[in-house]
Amino acid sequence: MKKQSVALFSLLVLVFIGCAGQDGEQGPSGEAGLPGEISQEDIDSAVEAALAEPEAEVGGTLVVYSGRKESLVSDLIAEFESKFGVDVEVRYAKSAALAGTLELEGSISPADVFFSQDPVSLGVVAKAGLFDKLPADILDNVPTWAIDKNSFWVGTSGRSRSLVVDTRDVTDAEMPSDIYGLVDEKFRNRLGLSPTNSSFIAMISCMIESDGEEKVLEWLTAINGLGYTEYPKNSPQVAAADAGELDIGMINHYYTLRVVAENDDSPIKNVYLDGGCGAMVMPAGAGILATSQNKPAALSFIEFLHSTSAQEHFT
Repeated sequence: MKKQSVALFSLLVLVFIGCAGQDGEQGPSGEAGLPGEISQEDIDSAVEAALAEPEAEVGGTLVVYSGRKESLVSDLIAEFESKFGVDVEVRYAKSAALAGTLELEGSISPADVFFSQDPVSLGVVAKAGLFDKLPADILDNVPTWAIDKNSFWVGTSGRSRSLVVDTRDVTDAEMPSDIYGLVDEKFRNRLGLSPTNSSFIAMISCMIESDGEEKVLEWLTAINGLGYTEYPKNSPQVAAADAGELDIGMINHYYTLRVVAENDDSPIKNVYLDGGCGAMVMPAGAGILATSQNKPAALSFIEFLHSTSAQEHFT
């Protein structure tokens, strides 16, 4: 909380105490005034003094648990350190693993900020009651689709689920309208996916939330029965489609765009399904731990992630 906010809160407390403790006080004219009446001049003076309070200084050490790769965000973090004079200590790991660590550490966690690759891991930490609610000045700077419904975290960038297709072997006419349409005999041994990838898990979580466990289990069982090629992550699926080794892969959109940008003659493209979780936009995002020992720096860090330079870096 900024010093200015603390000062205003303290003012309100003083007003309340004054109202509670001066019942029946005589007004300046000798008539009985309102219980605990404080003049407008006193209030104006107190508010002016509160607003004159400087904001809390940003500095010290900030501990960030980052599920975002070091190769992607280390330059951004160095820029933040340089601009704000904050020493940032970063613990890099998979987002799901860090969420589990935060749950285990609880109130003794040294983390100030959890910077997650995926919304599911943010949701785990939020459900455990480990985040502080974010202030309005941060929430107002973020699109509504990238704000946690309880204001515990905000997105910092977004990526869409899509299908990468090899246009040499796949026609537009045979593509399904939604993710469930992939359960079709015509797609036998033509599909690729990365079942341990966090984005695939986020998509499955979305499907369970929207359609229930039974329907999703039926879909997974049917996909397994059709046969699929397993990949460790998204990018190998795109490379395989580009090489003519895979017809359809379940990925995040930007991997295909990267290949196409480097090679105009690439035969692959993205197919975005009409709706539902197969085309969900997933935010990577950040939240501030309730036990943070450096909340001014934590707030500044999240604000920095929405700055023009940071957003251009992500793009």
